[in-house]
Amino acid sequence: MEQNLDVDEIWRTLKPWGCYQIKQMCFMWAVMLPCSLHLLAVVFIGYRPDFQCAEISPANQNSSINSTYDVTYDECSVTMSYNQSNFSQTITSCPNGYKYNAHDDISFVTEWGLVCGESAKVDISQSLMLLGQGMGGFLCTGLSDKFGRKTVHISSHILLFVLCLVTAFIPSYIGFAILRFFTGMAVEGLLLSGVTQYVETLPMEWRFCAEVIGLVAWTTGIVMLTPLAYIMQTFSWRYLQLLLALLSVYSLVEYWYRTIHQSNGRILLQIYPSKLFDESLRWLMANGRLDEAEKVVRKAAKMNKMSFDKVISIVKAKMIEMEALDKENGSIQVASDPDVVVETYIPKNTEVKKYSMADILRDRLIFINSAIIWFLWVTNSLTYYGLNLISTTLYGNRFVNFFLLGAIEYFSALTEFLLLNRIGRKKTLIFLMGISGISLLISTLISTLRGDSSALGYLATALVLVGKYGITGAFSSVFLYTSELYPTNLRNSGYGYASVFARVGGVLAPFSSTFHSYVAWGPGVVFSTMCFLSAIMIFHLPETRGRELPTSIEELKMWYREHSGIQNSGTKVKKEIAQT
Repeated sequence: MEQNLDVDEIWRTLKPWGCYQIKQMCFMWAVMLPCSLHLLAVVFIGYRPDFQCAEISPANQNSSINSTYDVTYDECSVTMSYNQSNFSQTITSCPNGYKYNAHDDISFVTEWGLVCGESAKVDISQSLMLLGQGMGGFLCTGLSDKFGRKTVHISSHILLFVLCLVTAFIPSYIGFAILRFFTGMAVEGLLLSGVTQYVETLPMEWRFCAEVIGLVAWTTGIVMLTPLAYIMQTFSWRYLQLLLALLSVYSLVEYWYRTIHQSNGRILLQIYPSKLFDESLRWLMANGRLDEAEKVVRKAAKMNKMSFDKVISIVKAKMIEMEALDKENGSIQVASDPDVVVETYIPKNTEVKKYSMADILRDRLIFINSAIIWFLWVTNSLTYYGLNLISTTLYGNRFVNFFLLGAIEYFSALTEFLLLNRIGRKKTLIFLMGISGISLLISTLISTLRGDSSALGYLATALVLVGKYGITGAFSSVFLYTSELYPTNLRNSGYGYASVFARVGGVLAPFSSTFHSYVAWGPGVVFSTMCFLSAIMIFHLPETRGRELPTSIEELKMWYREHSGIQNSGTKVKKEIAQT
């Protein structure tokens, strides 16, 4: 099988939603469940209930004056007022620990007393997890581009299962915090490989649909977390952690499968590497592993009830037809929409080129566009995780609020499905970022001025839900948008570098709760301002709807120069073709 075959055309010929592709992508979508569960489980396993200092035992005081003073118990201090001398003494600590309005092991916060002066440790533990995501993005991108999507996927999933299982039994905060960091690395490796692989398993016109289904799977994980946490609220947080870890036990099956058969009357057990899903066809061909790529196409053709030879002949005929229409440029306009340029790249050679971060930094326009993408990731990560983590501070029941914050994401997925291919990636992102910024700003104003009005409290919460709807759709869309802005052998790395920058927002997000306790309007103003800035910056980026994924830096440079900038936003770029 030749290396210069158009991968998108292969998938089209095999039928985009054939049995093979659906099976392949189901494994990628399934991992969205544990990823979302573990990233946001801290809302429940790290829940801080109302509390105050535990009662001081009379035995600890001078018995002769026990009847002459009153004791007031606050959250982090004890005040003793002496009736006879009108003198009061405040102890700025809780000698006997803390008394919670829930059982003592409802969360690791109550078990280890992470309140008052120790409260920052809760935020730090979640920041370490999101920092681990950044490290995972930095490491796993190169590993995925070098060793393949499947290798990183399976390794990350098994590691996630083991780490989360150990976390359920860890006896100390230090060990817990360390495990959270490495859990974040595993989660990011799983997300990286999963998103990249299902994007590369469909032709360009269906990539948006794969991303929407990925968001639905992610949202389902969040929605599942609420009833699981509600059912387990009377037990130790360790049981909820154990339950969430066991949801990834099937990762072992992804790596091994066994066969049992009889030989000479004896039952033999043999273990083989798993073939439940395959390596990305686009990655195999981009890296010159044509024998393996041919096996994948043959397997896909068989599952989709087609002939391998027929598939290849159709692809070649289509490529010859397209090349005949435009031999010089290797691209043609095939769209009837006057606002869209659809280009299909015809490879001219079979040379496999490797790219690195230096290639992004070397070209000014590529760097500017990448910097905008990085800012979008910071904004989306900070706002998305910040809204989830402050759900317990919203007006109303904490379980209901978190459930609604999760369920609203289904509407975000529906919006993506309806808009991404109709109005394009840019306009969809501008709309979603804008609506998020407006609703969060209004919600902040209402919350600040509502006083004791419960009606205004519920209205403010409703507007936060609208903001969550917008930022979720934007966050999901930017996953797809980023993957379309880089060539094949830099795509996973480009996404990974963006993910690293997103961890800046992710690391800061857990402190939103603490920030809110000091400045109630602070998080809302920060979130809305960053959303507005992001919406403006998106105008400079090129539209990727209806365009073949770039395969080289050279093609990327030409495309960026012709389609980037506010002056080119939403309009067709006219090209002059030299006549010979």
